[in-house]
Amino acid sequence: MEILQGVIHYFNQGGLVMYFLLLASIGAGAVIIDRWRYYRRRRAPLKAHWQKVKEMSVGKKPAEVAAYFAQRHTALDKMTAAGFRAQAGGRNVSLALEASAQLEVAKLKKGLPVLAMLVTLSPILGLMGTVIGMIQSFSVFNLQSGSPMAITGGVGEALIATVTGLMVATLALLGHSYFGLQLDSMVTDMEQLGSLLEDMFFTTKGQMVTERGKKQHEAA
Repeated sequence: MEILQGVIHYFNQGGLVMYFLLLASIGAGAVIIDRWRYYRRRRAPLKAHWQKVKEMSVGKKPAEVAAYFAQRHTALDKMTAAGFRAQAGGRNVSLALEASAQLEVAKLKKGLPVLAMLVTLSPILGLMGTVIGMIQSFSVFNLQSGSPMAITGGVGEALIATVTGLMVATLALLGHSYFGLQLDSMVTDMEQLGSLLEDMFFTTKGQMVTERGKKQHEAA
Protein backbone atom coordinates (compact mmCIF):
# COMPACT_ATOMS: atom_id res chain seq x y z
CA MET A 1 0.00 0.00 0.00
CA GLU A 2 2.84 2.35 0.84
CA ILE A 3 4.48 1.61 -2.49
CA LEU A 4 1.29 2.50 -4.33
CA GLN A 5 0.95 5.72 -2.38
CA GLY A 6 4.56 6.59 -3.19
CA VAL A 7 3.99 5.98 -6.89
CA ILE A 8 0.89 8.16 -6.86
CA HIS A 9 2.81 10.87 -5.00
CA TYR A 10 5.63 10.94 -7.54
CA PHE A 11 3.13 10.75 -10.40
CA ASN A 12 1.36 13.87 -9.13
CA GLN A 13 4.67 15.69 -8.73
CA GLY A 14 5.51 15.05 -12.38
CA GLY A 15 2.69 17.26 -13.57
CA LEU A 16 0.29 17.00 -16.48
CA VAL A 17 2.86 15.41 -18.78
CA MET A 18 2.80 12.29 -16.63
CA TYR A 19 -0.66 11.44 -17.95
CA PHE A 20 0.68 11.44 -21.52
CA LEU A 21 3.61 9.29 -20.42
CA LEU A 22 1.17 6.91 -18.74
CA LEU A 23 -0.71 6.53 -22.02
CA ALA A 24 2.61 6.02 -23.83
CA SER A 25 3.65 3.28 -21.41
CA ILE A 26 0.28 1.54 -21.76
CA GLY A 27 0.56 1.74 -25.55
CA ALA A 28 4.10 0.34 -25.53
CA GLY A 29 3.11 -2.50 -23.22
CA ALA A 30 0.04 -3.35 -25.32
CA VAL A 31 2.07 -3.47 -28.55
CA ILE A 32 4.81 -5.59 -26.96
CA ILE A 33 2.32 -8.14 -25.60
CA ASP A 34 0.41 -8.27 -28.89
CA ARG A 35 3.56 -8.71 -30.98
CA TRP A 36 4.98 -11.33 -28.62
CA ARG A 37 1.83 -13.43 -28.91
CA TYR A 38 1.69 -12.93 -32.70
CA TYR A 39 5.36 -13.79 -33.30
CA ARG A 40 4.99 -16.85 -31.10
CA ARG A 41 2.17 -18.14 -33.35
CA ARG A 42 3.88 -17.27 -36.64
CA ARG A 43 7.37 -18.56 -35.86
CA ALA A 44 8.45 -22.08 -36.84
CA PRO A 45 11.87 -23.77 -37.25
CA LEU A 46 12.82 -23.89 -40.92
CA LYS A 47 14.43 -27.34 -40.72
CA ALA A 48 11.35 -28.99 -39.18
CA HIS A 49 9.04 -27.18 -41.59
CA TRP A 50 11.02 -28.25 -44.66
CA GLN A 51 11.00 -31.84 -43.46
CA LYS A 52 7.21 -31.64 -43.22
CA VAL A 53 7.00 -30.17 -46.73
CA LYS A 54 9.01 -33.07 -48.16
CA GLU A 55 6.84 -35.60 -46.36
CA MET A 56 3.58 -34.02 -47.53
CA SER A 57 4.70 -33.62 -51.15
CA VAL A 58 5.28 -37.36 -51.63
CA GLY A 59 2.34 -38.97 -53.41
CA LYS A 60 0.05 -35.95 -53.07
CA LYS A 61 -1.20 -33.42 -55.57
CA PRO A 62 -0.04 -29.80 -55.20
CA ALA A 63 -3.60 -28.68 -54.43
CA GLU A 64 -3.80 -31.15 -51.53
CA VAL A 65 -0.49 -29.97 -50.09
CA ALA A 66 -1.59 -26.35 -50.45
CA ALA A 67 -4.84 -27.05 -48.62
CA TYR A 68 -2.98 -28.73 -45.75
CA PHE A 69 -0.54 -25.87 -45.17
CA ALA A 70 -3.23 -23.22 -45.65
CA GLN A 71 -4.93 -24.51 -42.50
CA ARG A 72 -1.78 -23.98 -40.41
CA HIS A 73 -0.76 -20.68 -38.83
CA THR A 74 2.95 -19.97 -39.23
CA ALA A 75 4.42 -17.62 -41.82
CA LEU A 76 6.29 -20.49 -43.45
CA ASP A 77 3.05 -22.46 -43.72
CA LYS A 78 1.28 -19.59 -45.50
CA MET A 79 4.18 -19.14 -47.87
CA THR A 80 4.33 -22.87 -48.64
CA ALA A 81 0.58 -22.95 -49.30
CA ALA A 82 0.93 -20.05 -51.73
CA GLY A 83 3.71 -21.83 -53.63
CA PHE A 84 1.86 -25.13 -54.01
CA ARG A 85 -1.36 -23.29 -54.88
CA ALA A 86 0.46 -21.46 -57.67
CA GLN A 87 1.96 -24.69 -58.95
CA ALA A 88 -1.45 -26.39 -58.95
CA GLY A 89 -2.95 -23.49 -60.89
CA GLY A 90 -0.11 -23.25 -63.39
CA ARG A 91 0.84 -19.74 -62.25
CA ASN A 92 4.28 -18.24 -61.67
CA VAL A 93 5.56 -19.81 -58.47
CA SER A 94 8.26 -17.21 -57.87
CA LEU A 95 5.78 -14.34 -57.98
CA ALA A 96 3.37 -16.19 -55.69
CA LEU A 97 6.11 -16.87 -53.13
CA GLU A 98 7.30 -13.27 -53.26
CA ALA A 99 3.79 -11.88 -52.82
CA SER A 100 3.10 -14.21 -49.90
CA ALA A 101 6.39 -13.31 -48.22
CA GLN A 102 5.71 -9.57 -48.59
CA LEU A 103 2.26 -10.01 -47.03
CA GLU A 104 3.67 -11.94 -44.08
CA VAL A 105 6.42 -9.35 -43.52
CA ALA A 106 3.84 -6.55 -43.55
CA LYS A 107 1.85 -8.38 -40.88
CA LEU A 108 4.97 -8.94 -38.79
CA LYS A 109 5.92 -5.25 -38.97
CA LYS A 110 2.53 -4.16 -37.65
CA GLY A 111 2.95 -2.19 -34.42
CA LEU A 112 6.72 -1.76 -34.70
CA PRO A 113 6.43 1.84 -36.01
CA VAL A 114 4.46 2.68 -32.85
CA LEU A 115 7.33 1.46 -30.68
CA ALA A 116 9.82 3.40 -32.80
CA MET A 117 7.73 6.56 -32.35
CA LEU A 118 7.50 6.09 -28.58
CA VAL A 119 11.28 5.70 -28.33
CA THR A 120 11.62 9.26 -29.61
CA LEU A 121 8.44 10.80 -28.21
CA SER A 122 8.70 9.66 -24.58
CA PRO A 123 11.99 11.48 -23.72
CA ILE A 124 10.66 14.61 -25.42
CA LEU A 125 7.52 14.50 -23.28
CA GLY A 126 9.65 13.93 -20.18
CA LEU A 127 11.89 16.87 -21.04
CA MET A 128 8.84 19.03 -21.66
CA GLY A 129 7.52 18.17 -18.20
CA THR A 130 10.87 19.04 -16.65
CA VAL A 131 11.04 22.39 -18.42
CA ILE A 132 7.49 23.23 -17.34
CA GLY A 133 8.35 22.27 -13.75
CA MET A 134 11.48 24.43 -13.76
CA ILE A 135 9.53 27.39 -15.11
CA GLN A 136 7.06 26.99 -12.28
CA SER A 137 9.93 26.70 -9.78
CA PHE A 138 11.50 29.94 -10.99
CA SER A 139 8.15 31.70 -10.89
CA VAL A 140 7.66 30.91 -7.20
CA PHE A 141 11.27 31.47 -6.24
CA ASN A 142 11.56 34.54 -4.05
CA LEU A 143 14.91 35.55 -2.60
CA GLN A 144 13.28 38.13 -0.37
CA SER A 145 11.26 35.41 1.35
CA GLY A 146 14.48 33.77 2.53
CA SER A 147 13.71 30.39 0.88
CA PRO A 148 16.45 29.78 -1.73
CA MET A 149 15.99 26.01 -1.34
CA ALA A 150 12.54 26.21 -2.91
CA ILE A 151 14.00 26.16 -6.43
CA THR A 152 16.09 23.05 -5.82
CA GLY A 153 13.08 21.16 -4.54
CA GLY A 154 11.04 22.29 -7.52
CA VAL A 155 13.74 21.20 -9.99
CA GLY A 156 13.97 17.81 -8.25
CA GLU A 157 10.25 17.30 -8.66
CA ALA A 158 10.39 18.44 -12.29
CA LEU A 159 13.07 15.83 -13.12
CA ILE A 160 10.58 13.07 -12.30
CA ALA A 161 9.00 13.60 -15.72
CA THR A 162 12.36 13.17 -17.46
CA VAL A 163 13.11 9.95 -15.60
CA THR A 164 9.66 8.59 -16.42
CA GLY A 165 10.05 9.50 -20.09
CA LEU A 166 13.40 7.71 -20.24
CA MET A 167 11.89 4.62 -18.62
CA VAL A 168 9.06 4.48 -21.17
CA ALA A 169 11.54 5.02 -24.01
CA THR A 170 13.73 2.21 -22.69
CA LEU A 171 10.77 -0.17 -22.60
CA ALA A 172 9.79 0.73 -26.16
CA LEU A 173 13.39 0.47 -27.38
CA LEU A 174 13.87 -2.99 -25.89
CA GLY A 175 10.63 -4.19 -27.46
CA HIS A 176 11.44 -2.69 -30.85
CA SER A 177 14.96 -4.14 -30.88
CA TYR A 178 13.79 -7.61 -29.85
CA PHE A 179 11.05 -7.84 -32.45
CA GLY A 180 13.35 -6.32 -35.07
CA LEU A 181 15.79 -9.18 -34.52
CA GLN A 182 12.96 -11.72 -34.65
CA LEU A 183 11.69 -10.16 -37.88
CA ASP A 184 15.12 -10.33 -39.52
CA SER A 185 15.45 -13.99 -38.55
CA MET A 186 12.00 -14.87 -39.91
CA VAL A 187 12.65 -13.00 -43.17
CA THR A 188 15.87 -14.99 -43.61
CA ASP A 189 13.94 -18.23 -43.07
CA MET A 190 11.31 -17.18 -45.62
CA GLU A 191 13.99 -16.36 -48.19
CA GLN A 192 15.63 -19.74 -47.69
CA LEU A 193 12.27 -21.50 -47.89
CA GLY A 194 11.47 -19.69 -51.13
CA SER A 195 14.72 -20.93 -52.68
CA LEU A 196 14.05 -24.49 -51.51
CA LEU A 197 10.51 -24.48 -52.88
CA GLU A 198 11.59 -23.07 -56.24
CA ASP A 199 14.25 -25.78 -56.52
CA MET A 200 11.66 -28.43 -55.63
CA PHE A 201 9.15 -27.19 -58.19
CA PHE A 202 11.80 -26.85 -60.87
CA THR A 203 13.05 -30.38 -60.22
CA THR A 204 9.51 -31.77 -60.19
CA LYS A 205 8.69 -29.99 -63.44
CA GLY A 206 11.84 -31.32 -65.05
CA GLN A 207 11.01 -34.85 -63.99
CA MET A 208 7.50 -34.53 -65.39
CA VAL A 209 8.84 -33.30 -68.73
CA THR A 210 11.34 -36.17 -68.85
CA GLU A 211 8.68 -38.77 -68.08
CA ARG A 212 6.37 -37.27 -70.68
CA GLY A 213 9.14 -37.45 -73.28
CA LYS A 214 9.81 -41.09 -72.46
CA LYS A 215 6.15 -41.99 -72.87
CA GLN A 216 5.96 -40.21 -76.21
CA HIS A 217 9.12 -41.97 -77.37
CA GLU A 218 7.79 -45.37 -76.30
CA ALA A 219 4.48 -44.70 -78.04
CA ALA A 220 6.28 -43.77 -81.25
